[in-house]
This record gives sequence, C-alpha cells and structure tokens, in this order.
Amino acid sequence: MLPSATFAVSELRKITGIQYYEERLLCTTLLLARPDVRMVYLTSLPVDEAIVEYYLRLLPDPDDARRRLVLLALDDRSSLPLTEKLVHRSDVIEQVQDLVAPFGPASILPFNVTPAEYTVAAALDLPILGPDPALVALGSKTGSRQVARRAGVGVLDGSESLFSLYAVEAAIARIRDGRPTAEAVVIKLNDGFSGQGNALIDLSGLASPLPLSATTFCADEESWPAFGAKITSGGAIVEELIRADGLVSPSAQVRIAPGGAAEVISTHDQVLGGPRNQVYLGCRFPADARYRLEIQREAEAVAAVLAAEGVIGSFGIDFLVIPGAGGVDEIVLSEINLRMGGTSHPYWAARLLTGSSYEPTTGELTAGNCAITYVASDNMKSPRLVGRTPAEVIAAVDRAGLAFDPSTGGGVALHLLGAVPEFGKMGATCIAPTLAMADALAAELATLLTDPPN
Repeated sequence: MLPSATFAVSELRKITGIQYYEERLLCTTLLLARPDVRMVYLTSLPVDEAIVEYYLRLLPDPDDARRRLVLLALDDRSSLPLTEKLVHRSDVIEQVQDLVAPFGPASILPFNVTPAEYTVAAALDLPILGPDPALVALGSKTGSRQVARRAGVGVLDGSESLFSLYAVEAAIARIRDGRPTAEAVVIKLNDGFSGQGNALIDLSGLASPLPLSATTFCADEESWPAFGAKITSGGAIVEELIRADGLVSPSAQVRIAPGGAAEVISTHDQVLGGPRNQVYLGCRFPADARYRLEIQREAEAVAAVLAAEGVIGSFGIDFLVIPGAGGVDEIVLSEINLRMGGTSHPYWAARLLTGSSYEPTTGELTAGNCAITYVASDNMKSPRLVGRTPAEVIAAVDRAGLAFDPSTGGGVALHLLGAVPEFGKMGATCIAPTLAMADALAAELATLLTDPPN
C-alpha cells in the first residue's frame, strides 16, 4: 500500500491535516480477512497503535492478521508527498524488498500515479495498479473534457488547454458572447483536486486585466499572482458556473483491470461545500435512483475510451445533473480523477466490513437480501477534539453504542484518526440499511464529537 497523495506541495498545503490523509486507506487492512493476503503499508509518520488495533478488531482473527501486516513509517514530517520521500530512501526500499521477497507475487496499490510512483515500482521491481504517468493527463481538467467528447458525453460550455491569463480572459469572453444569460464562470487548474484549485468570477464583476475582477478562490490562501503562475505552468480550463435549484454532482467509481476490462463499481452523491459548493466534503451511497443508472452508463462510455488508451486502476468520474424543464435532467461530465478519491475509502470500508457486493442493474450494495447504504465525510471537525487521542475518540464512540457491529452490519467506521490530536479533525463512514438511518447515525456522531464526554 502506497497511500501517497502525490501532488504539488502548494496544493497539498490547502488541506487541513493532509499529512494524515495517508491513513484513509487503512480500510484496506480489512483485506487481511483473507488468510492468503500479506500487506506492507507505508506512511510518512507512524500510525498510532490504537488506530491499528481499531482496524484489526474488525477482522475475524486479529492476531493472525497482525502477523501478516507490516506498517512501515519513514518518520518524516516534511511537506513532500510520501512517494517523493520514498524515492530517496534506499534503506526503506530494501526493507520492502526483503519483506516481499519470501512470499511470491506482489503488487503496489497507489493512491495516485506520477513518475515518482513509477520510480518506486521500478526500484522494487513490482507492478503498480495504476495508469502509466504518460496517460495521467487524460484525467486532468483539460483531458477530462477531451475524453468526454470522445465518449459522447456532454460537458459544460467552456474552453480547455489554457496556459495564460490572456487565454483565460478570451475564453471567458467566448462564454459571455455565446451564452448571454451566463452569470458566472469557474476557472479550474488542470491538476487541482477537491475543488481547491478553483476560482470563481461573477461576470457582473469581470474586469480587464483579469486579476482586477472580483474573484473568489476556493482555497483561502490563494491569490492572483500565485494562481496566474499555476495557470502558466500547468494549464487550466474555464467553464460556465451553473446556478440552478436542484443542481447536484454525483460521481461514479470505475475499475479497469490490467487486461482492459472496465467496470463501474459504485455511484455516489457528493456532499459539497465551500464557495458555491465547489469543495468536496463527503459522499452518500448510493446516488439518487433518479439518475443513478444513467451516470453509470455515461461512466461506462468514458471508461471504454480510457481503457482503449491503456489506462488501468481505480478512479472516479464526477458529473453534474442539471434539472431541466418538464423534469428532464441534463447530465454533463465535470471531471475525471485518474486516482483514488474521497469516495474510495468509504466504499471499500463499507463493502469489506459488510461482505456486500455491487449490483450494476440497480446500482446498490447488498449483503444477502439486505441493502447497504452509507454517508461518509473526511471533514468532521470540532475544537473540542484538539488534544484528544485516537484511543479516546474510539472509546467514546464505543460507549455511545455507535461503533460498527459486524453482527448487525451497521454502525460507524472511523478513519483519519491521526489528525484528531493536532487538528481536531477526523472522518467516518456511517453504514445502515437506509440512507435515513445512516443520516441519523452521522447526526449522533456529530453531536458526540462536538461535545465529547470526559
């Protein structure tokens, strides 16, 4: 497991507690329920032992699973992504080689793939379950629009492959000329993530040169000098910012096997916040039945294009569903994220904990004859949590009777616990037979975390 969010440090700094996001994929330790699985899990910082014990207790035989799990920390608090640290640590590379060698075939499961991940894979002489870095541009904001067109999937009015403020300004003018009713635009950095690389401009406040326009950056610390430099170096797109009652942004998760077989494995409704709902906060599974199967079909079309290009691995595709006249929705692609994302760890936590399977004809998870739904977030915050330990939070959830119970197949599964002491932030996946019940669990948990008992 290589859970490195390998992005520009300037973008990673926008996420509170980012150094602990490597822990979100600890749900994969649930794969150790299979006695033939061994796992080496790499992190920048050591994982609190209480967190390790928390995940292992969810397995049928925790002691046996612990013997097949190696947690390997670099003890490096620097702001560089984990993989970029790892490429300079030949001692850790040798450790991994020694751990893997006696046990036959192995592979690397990454969060995302860049040349750094391929460098590590080459050093370990192991296959990596993700796209070749040469293909990653297909998942940029520009690449997403281009792939969508090839797949016959709609996109918003706008332009891509913009590498200067002049080009962005001209693209905005084209939107304004072509759609006089347009009220606002969003500028998206090609390699931004979680909405933190977006800037919003109301066309009523548009000015020339562009930085004189009234602008809302989705990242608090962003500014036009820095944002303009990122456009020049990495490119951007501009799209009309749709304002419509009932607008939603569902997503689909896709998996493409090394042989090229593609499948949609889930759909979610994203929970968005921040300026004009541009920032990802969490998700709900499954997506609304009104459009669930249609976005699944659109995702299949996009996946076919990507598979033909040689893309492999798990990734997400975000859509917008725009309510139309007469109850007819318009569905357009928002972006492709050729990596794991915010919906990945809740999905695998829920699926592995409940032993459920995805039914593509309905877009649901089922375990036996029972439906599995959940709501999840990485952004459960409270100043009352600062200074608390992961063990204290786990114990509080246990005492409140909210913890996931394998006997009932429902309850709260915690993640991102390492961020609690320093940032008062954590995540949770609330699993229940219905979304109403999952919402109720989430509300109880939020109350508990806002006013945790002594």
